[in-house]
Amino acid sequence: MFIFFITIFLSCENELRINDSWEDVPVVYAIMNSGTQEDADGSGFEPPNPFIEFNYDGDSDPDLNYTHFVRVQKSFLGSESAYNYTEIHDSIYYNPNNLVVWMELVDPNYTGDVQPAKIPLELVSSSELGSLNIEKDEGLFALGDHYLYLLPNTTPNATDLCQGDCDNIYKNYKVFVFNQLTGDTAYAETNIVEPIDMWRPRSTGVQSILRLGLENTPVTIEIEPSRNAKMYSISLRFNYLEQSRDSFLFDVENNNPLPTSGVSQKHVDWTFSDVIITDSNQLNGSGNFIKKSFYGAEFFTFLKSNIEEQDNSIPDYYRYPINTFFQNNNNGVATGIYHRCIDLNITAVNSELYTYLIANSPNYGLNQERPEYNNIENGIGHMSARSVLNMSNLRINQEAGDSLSFGEITRSLNFACYNLSGSANYEINFGFYCED
Repeated sequence: MFIFFITIFLSCENELRINDSWEDVPVVYAIMNSGTQEDADGSGFEPPNPFIEFNYDGDSDPDLNYTHFVRVQKSFLGSESAYNYTEIHDSIYYNPNNLVVWMELVDPNYTGDVQPAKIPLELVSSSELGSLNIEKDEGLFALGDHYLYLLPNTTPNATDLCQGDCDNIYKNYKVFVFNQLTGDTAYAETNIVEPIDMWRPRSTGVQSILRLGLENTPVTIEIEPSRNAKMYSISLRFNYLEQSRDSFLFDVENNNPLPTSGVSQKHVDWTFSDVIITDSNQLNGSGNFIKKSFYGAEFFTFLKSNIEEQDNSIPDYYRYPINTFFQNNNNGVATGIYHRCIDLNITAVNSELYTYLIANSPNYGLNQERPEYNNIENGIGHMSARSVLNMSNLRINQEAGDSLSFGEITRSLNFACYNLSGSANYEINFGFYCED
């Protein structure tokens, strides 16, 4: 036994090996966004007085997304701290000359032998990405010479992921990354979320008004079910202007229109609980609407909890809902003062992205271990799909504006009230002037 232990002791190494042998492992990320069937930036908005340009994209077409990227990088391993490798370009990026990246449209119901056509993805360099207003965030990883792969919009049947009722919504998209040096291929497949189609609210007309001032009538958001959408995330953004007391007094003393000087634009986001879809009809793009209802009082309570209250006798800040204008009767919209201060944001995600989000959500239980979710074959990363709608500048009417300025819940936030002073003009007041 003595000789045995001496032998074991003398044969032990005192070097601790914490790294396994290095392997070439591609890292692939792609989340396809089909966009929305709405003209969500509002080309059809009625011209307000004073005029405000809301039509950001200059057309009245559905806001379908025509730009789809795939990110391909590589994992790294070394004996030093990982931070020492993040700034080394060839530790995290392949030489693009060694890669072939393409996409295929796959019909999951087809069992024949015909191979789907390959759609080569285009390499887009960092300088080209800058011209597309896509800038890489500063951080630990190398900034120079980064790149993405772009699904070309000139390819037949691949200009977008779905155009209304196109056939491609029933196909899966499959990405391949072939490394010519190693001969290995990484790949992943996902279905596509049908572009969001709203029932209520809409970007124009009567249904673009959120009637938050009605006590006993809820505001309801209704969405047509999107094929392949497993979860809907819904939020409202309230946009407002804030002016300091000194700037407010300066405008008053100089007879400036309110607000003119020292104005900053702010917002708060109200996020609802996610809607998880279990109904097979809704998953297939049919069946009942996806609904989320709330009362105006709940909205104003949220504002009170997230915006600093003021001593209205000597307030530090004066506040105004953004985009206020007088509206004549138009398309069934009653004459009055309106504020286009609400943005509606909806994201519908497919089952793969839902699983990825759940796997990476905070874990408050005793068991802090969580399973890794990776749907890339012969690599690591993630591929999935979503549909995103950002419907900007929805209206609240004067009743809702009155509730904001001198209603019981939010009167201490010191928001302006608006009263007609002519056929198409209004005056702005604060405090006890609002309740007269």
